[in-house]
Amino acid sequence: MFKSLLFFLTLICVKVNTYAQDPYNWHEARWTIGVCEQDTTHIFYRLPARLEGKVSAGVWRQSVNSAGEYLHFKTTARSFIVKYIVTGKNYALPHMPATGVSGVDLYGKDMHGGWNWAPPAKYSFGDTCVYEYRNLSIAAGAQADFYLYLPLYASLQWISIGVPGEQKFEYTAAHKDKPIVAYGTSIMQGAVASRAGMAWTNILERKLSRKVINLGFSGNGRFDAPVFDLMADVDAKFYILDCMPNLVSKKAYPADTIRQRLIYGINKLRAQHPDVPILLAEHAAGNMPLGMDTAVINAYHEASNTITEIFNELKKSGVKDLYMLTEKDINFDINSTTDGTHPNDYGMMQYAVAYEKKIREILHEPVGNLSTQYPVEQYRDGFDWRKRHEDIIANIVKNNPQAIIFGNSIINFWGGEPKGEKVAGRGEAAWQQYMAPLQVQNAGFGWDRVENVLWRVYHGELDHFKGNKILVMIGTNNLGLNTDEDIVKGLSFLLQQIRYRTPQAAIFVGGILPRRDMLQRVLTINPKIKTMAVANGYSFFDLSKNFMNGNALNDALFTGDGLHPNEKGYQVLGEQLNQVLKK
Repeated sequence: MFKSLLFFLTLICVKVNTYAQDPYNWHEARWTIGVCEQDTTHIFYRLPARLEGKVSAGVWRQSVNSAGEYLHFKTTARSFIVKYIVTGKNYALPHMPATGVSGVDLYGKDMHGGWNWAPPAKYSFGDTCVYEYRNLSIAAGAQADFYLYLPLYASLQWISIGVPGEQKFEYTAAHKDKPIVAYGTSIMQGAVASRAGMAWTNILERKLSRKVINLGFSGNGRFDAPVFDLMADVDAKFYILDCMPNLVSKKAYPADTIRQRLIYGINKLRAQHPDVPILLAEHAAGNMPLGMDTAVINAYHEASNTITEIFNELKKSGVKDLYMLTEKDINFDINSTTDGTHPNDYGMMQYAVAYEKKIREILHEPVGNLSTQYPVEQYRDGFDWRKRHEDIIANIVKNNPQAIIFGNSIINFWGGEPKGEKVAGRGEAAWQQYMAPLQVQNAGFGWDRVENVLWRVYHGELDHFKGNKILVMIGTNNLGLNTDEDIVKGLSFLLQQIRYRTPQAAIFVGGILPRRDMLQRVLTINPKIKTMAVANGYSFFDLSKNFMNGNALNDALFTGDGLHPNEKGYQVLGEQLNQVLKK
């Protein structure tokens, strides 16, 4: 037994020594994502250096903490090490663990756009803090996307990520979509989450696939003018104002003081962003069961009443696009907090869910109960899906197309700008002959499903579209995953969102093109799609007969996979869609 134990310990030592001798390439972070304004003076501070002395000392003291910031990187490595230095030696707080105060937190996106959490193999806090990750199972063999959330209550001085020398690594800049800018208190900063990714703004970010800039200042979120001034400089998608937990004392902060500060802030935001929604919030703990300390809970509830009265006054005065998240919406219960005020992880999730529901309602981005009705990214075809999405938006702004085709690889491989990833001369001539004269925007993405088009619609591909015709040809990649009913319901859900955003446009819904491996399935589902389309006032077209010889697939129009058209097939597709668009 002693010999076996000795062998086992020797084996461990050999592995550790071998690992320690492996060459690692280290990549120091030069920027972060999740700040209003990147400051080169100190890249991890949430406020730019120019505001020191202009904001209160308390705000500045909390702004040096990196709450809500993250590093986005791509790597082929599945084992790597994170090393960083934080100011001071107090890595934990009495009511919050070191993993939340001073720890980093790693998430990754899989090929289907799903979020995955990576538990560290080990971690330690000291003069240099170290997190090690080993054998992560995600997107095997590919360069995967990772998101490393930074400490919530520590001041980060330096951070570097080491990967084995043969592995690829690159930091990724922020996506171009407009952020949500949130201003609040310690609850927003992240107290008292067990780890950085569980702060409610970070949970919300993952749920909405939108950047959330965290301007939560522990004990110091008080509707201060300099913070509003900074917020107004951000071209935001949405603003959140959630400061009432720091304004409970009526003696220190009477209603008139709160009213004056809030009116200044809303006027400032409205002057520069007249149409961006602003969401106020009541005190999260104001609706908790009374428990034993009724005086505290009643004070929280009174704070909620104060902000609601001001909200009603502002609405009556004509302020538009102003909304309220109530304490009942947040719905804290006896299990939600650590100390009666600050949410634990369960409370953080309640907070994020409440905000997601309200924001989706305001932005008109609903989700359904089916996978085909939940917007999600994807990286199944090996290209930079988000970059193509951003390029399409830029192309629409630049060229003002009169029509757009939403589709999968069949459309993606065809032609037009931005050029598809696998265009090989098959269909470009047909595109130039039939689509280019009609000013059609190609919005096809390899391996897209219904739910991926829904994500793209929610994230701006129609925001600048002023044309009058929209073609939707999607669903073939759902066939191996979803039932006919789920696909049709997903299409109906998608088309509703398209119609809401482009009431001026005629919407054309295409049946799924025939494919060799699922021919009968396609012929069965297309009549169901037609029934749905006609019932909802969309124009339906089915090109199946054009790609078949009798009851069989016309192989002369397809590549060897029996799915993607060849050059002759794209000629047929172009000719038929040209006729559809000219109706």
